[in-house]
Amino acid sequence: MRKWMIGILSVAVVAGYVMFSEILKEGNTSDLAVTESFRHIDDLATRSPVVIVGKVSSHPRSFEYHSVTFFESDIHVQRVYRDVSHELKQTDTITLLQNDMEEDRLVRQGENVLLYLQKYVGPVIESAYRIVGLQQGHFKVNRAGTLTSVGESNLYQESRRSADLSKLETLLKDNPYMAEQNDVMTDEDIEAFNETQERLLEESH
Repeated sequence: MRKWMIGILSVAVVAGYVMFSEILKEGNTSDLAVTESFRHIDDLATRSPVVIVGKVSSHPRSFEYHSVTFFESDIHVQRVYRDVSHELKQTDTITLLQNDMEEDRLVRQGENVLLYLQKYVGPVIESAYRIVGLQQGHFKVNRAGTLTSVGESNLYQESRRSADLSKLETLLKDNPYMAEQNDVMTDEDIEAFNETQERLLEESH
């Protein structure tokens, strides 16, 4: 019975991996909102290679790619708090790519915003940025420097941190950027993996 269960699970794992691989090969862009969800502001900080304060200088412009609606907005950079690539500077204007959904609410022209960002890499648009954690990494900045989350909850407050722009430098210094390590399987790895699953399936019979 145990071997039979192992066999079924093995087939499921292989099927899931194959389906996921095909999605990656096709460059599927139907759900760019898939992202990490953070429980603490420190975790958001360590996963964000770019952190800026800027002013939204345009209305979001909609366009379609493979029947999916996207929005691009111009963000005039007012201050760069972090940029691991050292490409951004104050007064630059960047393009923000969004989806206009509950998890990725659109910026509004004229707003001052704090954005935790990463470069977008894909076929939808060239030279753009996405918000890390989507609504979790998107804050409005008022004149006093108070940070208001666009989502239902404020990650600063949930983490018992001051939602104040004056504390941002210290937060980023205490939580340096750490690139996420994604293990990519080679063709040889996939072949060996498949052989192992086939052997387990045979043994289960």
